[in-house]
Amino acid sequence: MTDFNYDSATDILTVDREGRSPEDYDRSRPIGEYVIDLNSKDEVIGLEVLNASQNLPFTKSELENIEDVSLDSMERGEATTISVNVTYSGNKGKFSLGYGTAEA
Repeated sequence: MTDFNYDSATDILTVDREGRSPEDYDRSRPIGEYVIDLNSKDEVIGLEVLNASQNLPFTKSELENIEDVSLDSMERGEATTISVNVTYSGNKGKFSLGYGTAEA
């Protein structure tokens, strides 16, 4: 199970890979209102979404009722796509974020 937290007061959704520990963290890569957490091998270990109810296809109520989340990432050449599947109140939804792996 992927760890997740939605803080409605700050409107931030945090999703972490299962078993992630603080020692796994190497750096963050901000992309707009998304912050990708990476380990020393540049593997995605977490994601924070700022202003989540505005940046995701979910209302605050849906975010407050999240039951389960899965986080997957796929690399293709110089690009990575992060996919997040969300189950809330018996419904399912998904959002994705793509970014270039070479930093500017």
